[in-house]
Amino acid sequence: MIKDLLPRQVVCTEKDPKGKSCHGGLKRYHPFASYYNEPDPVLLGEIKQEFPEDEKLILLKCETCQTVYRLPEVLKEKFQQVG
Repeated sequence: MIKDLLPRQVVCTEKDPKGKSCHGGLKRYHPFASYYNEPDPVLLGEIKQEFPEDEKLILLKCETCQTVYRLPEVLKEKFQQVG
């Protein structure tokens, strides 16, 4: 699942079947980088449909439930300057 990152969001907001939020940490995620091999083909297919296959693509991914978050434009620019 790919969601939009909310302003000032630092933890996952995905809810489990009981309605409880995940609260897993969000880490930088490079799905098309040569050193990273995404084990979930369904998730990789969703990412390929929405984003171009660029090794420099940066998304955020929950450490606990594996939900992927799109970066807002402000963070995209910030991460590009760092990288």
